[in-house]
Amino acid sequence: MSEAKTIKGIEVQRSDKELENLLSAWVKAIVRYTTANEYDNPWWYNERASLSVLAGAAWTLKNWLALEEFSTLKRHRTLEPGVDRGSLRHGRCDLFVQSPNTSFAIEAKQTVQSIGARSDGYTFTERAMREAWADSGDLSNREAYRRFAVTFIVPYIPTSEVLINEDGEGKVCPRKVERAIKDWLTDQAGFLGASMKRTDFAFIFPQLGNQHYSLNGKHYPGVVIVFEERYRAHRRQTVTEEQVF
Repeated sequence: MSEAKTIKGIEVQRSDKELENLLSAWVKAIVRYTTANEYDNPWWYNERASLSVLAGAAWTLKNWLALEEFSTLKRHRTLEPGVDRGSLRHGRCDLFVQSPNTSFAIEAKQTVQSIGARSDGYTFTERAMREAWADSGDLSNREAYRRFAVTFIVPYIPTSEVLINEDGEGKVCPRKVERAIKDWLTDQAGFLGASMKRTDFAFIFPQLGNQHYSLNGKHYPGVVIVFEERYRAHRRQTVTEEQVF
């Protein structure tokens, strides 16, 4: 029996080596999990499970670290009159990641998006990216050198559309799954976010046609992670002492 095919990819703008390293480690973490657990995957649970995989990926990189759900200061959504900033409030940051050269503060959302023949393929993705972007704006710029809105996108296909036999019986067809994924990725045009700028992203669809990735008439072949950065007017070039534990 031939080994099941895997579709994976990473797209990073501006030769961002730090982010590329993190995304590469994330892809490897997904592959590691699904290789060890044929009957399960980490993407069809929830946002917290997905964040734990990203945090775990960071820890596999030399001299990197990660911290989930830590106490922080965030901006109030209601801005003070005449001042382009809000007062600070206590909150929680979804994930902090630090490398030897930089650090990331991350606010995340997860969404399940139909990519079937009758779906537009983007409604819930767009909504989740918009909410992640709004949350990332609440982070104080002291939290890390860089701030990101991160969206985990879990696409699904109606199982009836990817069966080998169209009579509702039979197994999932890897070729049909691959075609649906590639058509959807082509239509996304770089996963434009709330800022209407191209984003950084990675995707992993392992073991195409794995029968165990189907549940309640839906097939969940893999996951996409999208990073959308919030920039500051002035950015420090190195990690400062205040950012190091």
